[in-house]
Amino acid sequence: MPLQHLIDSFNDRFIAENHLKNNPLRYLDGKVHGVFGQLTFGSDLRPVHYFSTPERLSGHDAATVPFVTLAPGEKPSFAEHQTPNIVSLDRLTRTVHMLNYLTLNQEEGHLFLDVHPRHLLTVQQDHGAYFEDIIRRCGLPLRRIVISLPINRSHEHQMAILLERLRNYRDRGYSTAIRIDDETPLACVDHFKAQYLHRFSPDVIRFSSLFFHRNDQEPGGLRRRNALLAALRQIDTELFLDAIKDQGDADLAEAIRPDHAQGPWLDAQHRVIEPLLKAI
Repeated sequence: MPLQHLIDSFNDRFIAENHLKNNPLRYLDGKVHGVFGQLTFGSDLRPVHYFSTPERLSGHDAATVPFVTLAPGEKPSFAEHQTPNIVSLDRLTRTVHMLNYLTLNQEEGHLFLDVHPRHLLTVQQDHGAYFEDIIRRCGLPLRRIVISLPINRSHEHQMAILLERLRNYRDRGYSTAIRIDDETPLACVDHFKAQYLHRFSPDVIRFSSLFFHRNDQEPGGLRRRNALLAALRQIDTELFLDAIKDQGDADLAEAIRPDHAQGPWLDAQHRVIEPLLKAI
């Protein structure tokens, strides 16, 4: 189905489901934007490399780029401040990224998409069913979509239910990932490793280089890092290191040897950035 037809179809769906007056998806200069209240946003689709052969791409990592921000205290007309509409925003964001990904004409590779923890906590069942319909209409296999759950200290006590609901995505055929927040303390990650890693082993566990740089400075940080990496390599999961920005980050990656890596230093070294990928 042509991209504009997909956009029109999804607009009709979002308008009907959320009682909107205007189209939440806009197509301008070959790029898809989302409109959520007074917030307009697009996609930054960042190349993800195979670390062992970094000239090859294993996929793209989707990040949201806001174009218009709200003034302090200003409330959007789409009521994003209400918890149920976190679900609507989350679905709209991933739809924007999916449609922009189609413009890259990638015949293989994965698309990494975050799911908001509050989305998983709000939706009680059938996780992934709504987005599955969107993906299939875009003509992509579910396995190429990696649903990433960010982990941070604010949701540490809800980890069991979050992982159980992430499992629903995997049971439907999606790939899954756990993304460790940059500010997450090692103690939280140690707790996750001890309590949950063997109950639910995602396809990918991803870290930022900032996470390791920060925690390596703590007493015993290097020892705990090595123990964490050893535990990850004992299970059926892959390691993703992102935010590789300079030679120091590249040296860290060389020490860690992840399966996947992302960052501007790698892009510059292997010249995979095209004008199309510069802030879609």
